[in-house]
Amino acid sequence: MASRLRKRERASRAKERLAAYHREANTRKYVIRTVVFQEGEWLCAQCLEYDLMVQAKNLKQLFRALQKIIVGHIAIRLRYHQQPFQDLPRAPEKYWAMFRRSRLELPAPMFKLRLLRSRGIVVAPPQVRVATANAA
Repeated sequence: MASRLRKRERASRAKERLAAYHREANTRKYVIRTVVFQEGEWLCAQCLEYDLMVQAKNLKQLFRALQKIIVGHIAIRLRYHQQPFQDLPRAPEKYWAMFRRSRLELPAPMFKLRLLRSRGIVVAPPQVRVATANAA
């Protein structure tokens, strides 16, 4: 009797590991690098891998807008059964160069991504760098 119980427990653990493997295999992971710069009175955040840009008057609003555009893009694409970011081009080279020249990193904003995780999507916290004043 104890032997059967152990076999069932092992089989159950094996099924759990297999299910976890399939969840991990079906997870789509996105890494986003962002350069922040000032343009007039506005702060701008330009994503590099995908040509998405937001503007705001302060850093807190900028990070909130960045989260909204990324999460919103993914949510809309999933709603219409499309692959997120699939047809978005990279940012122009000008922004990549600004990112490469920058040495000042900002702490990554904490995105609320529970809804996306439940759909098998993981967005790593963006790597954010501040461009020099004359870069824009």
